[in-house]
Amino acid sequence: MAITPITGMLRRGLITDLSIALGLGVTMGSFYWYGYHMPRTHQRDSFYRQLEDERAAARGA
Repeated sequence: MAITPITGMLRRGLITDLSIALGLGVTMGSFYWYGYHMPRTHQRDSFYRQLEDERAAARGA
């Protein structure tokens, strides 16, 4: 009785690994972008906007 070869496992494993890697990469990238980068950017921009408003008020403009 011969054992039939197992075919397609390498391809299936590769597709699964790539899908998990890309899914986790996109998810973690989104967490970084919207959880850290964008709030810090908005905080920095509001600081410089406030600083510029104070300078403009001091100049009398």
